[in-house]
Amino acid sequence: MHKWTVETVAQIVQGRVIGNSDLEVQGCVIDSRQAKGGEMFFALPGEQVDGHDYIEAAWKKGAVLAIAEEARFNGSETKFSVPEDKALLLVESVFSTFRELAKAWRLELGAKVVGVTGSNGKTTTKDMIAAVLSRRFRVYRNKENHNNELGLPLTVLNAPSGTEILVLEMGMRGLGEIRALCEIAKPNIGVITNIGTTHLELLLSQERIAQAKWELVEALPEDGIALINAEDSWSVKKTRNDTHPFRFYGTEGEFAQPQIIGSQLRPWGALGTTFDVNFQGEETTANLPLPGQHNVLDALAALAVGTVFGVSLADGCVGLSELELSKMRLEIRQGVSGATLISDVYNANPVSMQASLQVLKERASGHKTLAILGEMYELGTAAESGHREVGRTLAELGVSELITVGKLAEEIAYGARLAGYPEDHIKVTTTRAEAVTKALDFLAHSGPEVWVLIKGSRGMKMEEITMKLERSE
Repeated sequence: MHKWTVETVAQIVQGRVIGNSDLEVQGCVIDSRQAKGGEMFFALPGEQVDGHDYIEAAWKKGAVLAIAEEARFNGSETKFSVPEDKALLLVESVFSTFRELAKAWRLELGAKVVGVTGSNGKTTTKDMIAAVLSRRFRVYRNKENHNNELGLPLTVLNAPSGTEILVLEMGMRGLGEIRALCEIAKPNIGVITNIGTTHLELLLSQERIAQAKWELVEALPEDGIALINAEDSWSVKKTRNDTHPFRFYGTEGEFAQPQIIGSQLRPWGALGTTFDVNFQGEETTANLPLPGQHNVLDALAALAVGTVFGVSLADGCVGLSELELSKMRLEIRQGVSGATLISDVYNANPVSMQASLQVLKERASGHKTLAILGEMYELGTAAESGHREVGRTLAELGVSELITVGKLAEEIAYGARLAGYPEDHIKVTTTRAEAVTKALDFLAHSGPEVWVLIKGSRGMKMEEITMKLERSE
């Protein structure tokens, strides 16, 4: 597949070119600093930063084509000097052009598309699917969690020629958003990891969250296969009134009989999990470099996608064993005073926080444990109960010490107290700095081999606590 030229881009979106229309372009950036050479730069207007102010900077960094809004130039190219080896494309709306070009490139690639969404685990699942499919195919995926109205078209437009499968994570904050992403992505396969309570403050009910997530399945072609978690009641419930082909995966089959089954979970290394997996009589053992049943379920989703594309379980498990995850998810770090840190600071909700607490207790193997837990956002009316539920789980697991960070996280402490957790093992803090001080004091008096979990919503910047507790080399 050849690269686009500036003229090709202009024809697709019916824009007006100023400068050299014969230049070849490949890939795109929306941040001028990320240009490396040959890209399109979309001068997206924003509330705080306007991309039109960075057109010349993008050209200097190597971008070939800048796409800007005609209204900003009042129809006069004399007010803006375009370098000889660059081009400026004037359009009515940069954002609409961004979407239209992503649609066009997705179709020109001719790649199959796997869409991934869910309340928990979608980024991890996306990474696992890419690892499994890469055993046989040329795969491209979102970087980190570039899963919204900007991140997804950016991912598509940066997919290189020759990509055979696109694995696209799709996030949402309201009804219609996944549908809009699917208009660009045109998914062939859909994966829903689960339907939880994240974004409850926006959608008001779990039923509406389920409706929003299910837009991915509704966007599939008639023969498009949906991969569904057999342990998730809402997901299974939604399949009952849908005519698409479904393939279930799970460990227990609580709500549906899984075709792909994981069993005999046991620890593997510092944070890994070994488990047996079965699909249509094929059996093998997987070594997953992540802990916990929740990650095994995500791995089963990835293996399920692999089977759709003809990747054997054995080959898929090799891919899982070589998994490279997006940053800030269940990272093991060496801490001060001989502690082991589990830094899981990318994001948090009640389900993921409870899962991480279980991992903490499992991997500590009887050693002392410390949970440093920050606020969880986007829970709406379930904020209080969600935090208290985490506190109850912490008490039931017998975590040695609890440090909460932030006003809302005080509800975690309250939930722990209600479950009988001792008051003198709770430290309530309002800032990260205060939490670090309390943690250092605990570690200094607890002896070596304490295991520490650090977790909270992205906005809490809990990674700053991790950095302060890491052992300096």
